[in-house]
Amino acid sequence: MLRNSVSARDTGWGCYTRYFPFSDILSAKVGSYPSFTWISICSARELIGEAILWRVGNGDRINIWNDPWLPGRGKNKIFVQEIRPTWKTVNQLIETEANTWNGEMVHNLVDKTTAARILSSPISGSSSEDMIVWKHEGFGEYIVKSGYRVLTTAYLQNTTHTSSNDNDYKEFYQALWSLNIPEKIKIHSWRLVNNLVPHFGNLARKTLCVEVICSLCKADLEDSDHLMLSCGTLQCVWASLQVKIPSFEALLCYKNHFVRTFSAADEQQKRIIVISIWGLWFQYEQDLSQNQENLRHSLRSMVKDLWRPRDYGVIKINFDATFQKEERLATTAILARDSTGEIVGAETYLFEDVVDAFVAEARACERALIFARMMGFLRLIVEGDSLTVIKSIKKKGEDKLVLRPITHHICKMGLHFDEVSYLFMPRTVNGAAHTLVLEGRRRKVCGGWVNGVPESVMMVAMNDRLAWNQCL
Repeated sequence: MLRNSVSARDTGWGCYTRYFPFSDILSAKVGSYPSFTWISICSARELIGEAILWRVGNGDRINIWNDPWLPGRGKNKIFVQEIRPTWKTVNQLIETEANTWNGEMVHNLVDKTTAARILSSPISGSSSEDMIVWKHEGFGEYIVKSGYRVLTTAYLQNTTHTSSNDNDYKEFYQALWSLNIPEKIKIHSWRLVNNLVPHFGNLARKTLCVEVICSLCKADLEDSDHLMLSCGTLQCVWASLQVKIPSFEALLCYKNHFVRTFSAADEQQKRIIVISIWGLWFQYEQDLSQNQENLRHSLRSMVKDLWRPRDYGVIKINFDATFQKEERLATTAILARDSTGEIVGAETYLFEDVVDAFVAEARACERALIFARMMGFLRLIVEGDSLTVIKSIKKKGEDKLVLRPITHHICKMGLHFDEVSYLFMPRTVNGAAHTLVLEGRRRKVCGGWVNGVPESVMMVAMNDRLAWNQCL
């Protein structure tokens, strides 16, 4: 990946032939009298080196002990106090005939936590090559935007950006960055506290707008102090969510007031505070640019987003999955319906050692084809609400997604049917499969629903059929 990216341009090709003709870009030395281009490339090698990851194919190129290959965005190298030289490459940990990890050997070599990460990594049923990927993007390719985001996030997490040494600020930033919420929400809160948001107050100072009144409450000047504490709309939201606002001395500035309010809250209320602030800002931004388009889209969706039966002889299979992050458990659901909308088969299945929600959805699609073969279906429409999975299946050639081994297996299984196609559908249209997966997880059902699906699933399927008939 790195060599190809460097050799893509003339300057990159010159660096390749001059500085690392017999090695790779990560191990090459700066050398004597380096060019400005090569110095610039070398300055970013630390970022690249810490963020690349081996995606397991057949495993014969990956060193168990020295290469980064554990899935996830944390530390990707195996940390052990004793290296077992008998086992060198990852392919030695794979049961070739069964195409599964050798769980007993993995547990003998590493600790329980590391073993769970290894066993959660999908492996391919074919002899696909191992490949290096960029771990901070789901599709595995490095882009400048992603590299900038990684550097910015690391920079923000390692500095408080305030001249004050007050412990309140240190505790605030530590608590903010440790919250289990999306990074973009935490970054928005940091920007707001440090007055780095393009609100009307900042835009007016740069003569970029005339309006200065808050567009949410229509009452006061819109600035950072207003948006993070005193906005009437925000106050109403917090009151409805029972967020407690302690009283402090009147001379305290809004920034300090907000920091102390946040620090005094419990873990749940801290999340509510920053998510509500981000949610109001995000909704306001959306309203500015997409209000009319959203209305038109909603009207179109009322007609377009319906479950639709297929032609006679074609079975439509909807799949869905739930993912429990802490337990690394996934529940998948398969719901098959004929051309009249009648349910002709259903299954829920439980998976252990699942790395993320995308893998869970891919496993659900894989189970859909396995179920179809068991039922003897020949012509299929397979639908799910994971666009990433559907795109990966339809993509020609190899990709670098962690789903690659699963989607490759799905494509191979598809050759056993007379006709099969894969379609994306919104969650609102996938309600029957979603209800089934929730029932399967609650009841811990692993296998076919031979005595019929739950009443809740029947009701959603019936409503799908009625809604479609009303549109005819």
